[in-house]
Amino acid sequence: MRLDEPRATRLRELSTRFLHEKTITPLGGLALDDAQRVQLAALCCLPLLEFGAGGLRGWSQLIVYPDAFRVNRSHVDSAGVLHEWEDELIGEAWDQGPLILSWADVQADLDEPDAGYCVAVHEMAHKLDALDGELDGTPPLPTAWLRDWAGDFQREYDAFCQRVDRGRAVAIDPYAAESPEEFFAVASEYHFSSPQRLRQALPSVATHLQRLYGASPLDG
Repeated sequence: MRLDEPRATRLRELSTRFLHEKTITPLGGLALDDAQRVQLAALCCLPLLEFGAGGLRGWSQLIVYPDAFRVNRSHVDSAGVLHEWEDELIGEAWDQGPLILSWADVQADLDEPDAGYCVAVHEMAHKLDALDGELDGTPPLPTAWLRDWAGDFQREYDAFCQRVDRGRAVAIDPYAAESPEEFFAVASEYHFSSPQRLRQALPSVATHLQRLYGASPLDG
């Protein structure tokens, strides 16, 4: 990834602040040296280059597992029946709680930086999304921009979901059809890891994300 000097300086400053404010907790026998902690901080701060340090508020801990991790889920359906199951995840962002990453998947993303995946960016997008108190695929934005964002994202999200529902090929990860918040997070990954594919697949979304995040480090 390439950043011009002003943005590289901002990333260093944000990463330093991240390391000062956040507790990085490796689990499952994982050990992280100082260079690896800096690497994690820099990845998490990439989406904040234009948004600023305000994107770090509301949480205090980064938990890192060696590999994918399992979480227990439960849901009560409309008939009052409790359903319980186990999910295997590579990342998770808790509302007002920790950000959780799989170290193996962070490294896999770095090994293929243009493959369309970046779990650290994905989970940080959720953290930005939640700053306005609602996880809905929309980070805090000025009112005029918010109206344009909502209209463009809804239109492209609906069209994307229709393609996925009909079994048609899509250019980005179909997991983006899961919900508006996942659509935003997946699109954010592509902004940083495959911006040309994002522009081809979701041109209006790509324009908004360039404004939110600045130019992709893979452009130019």
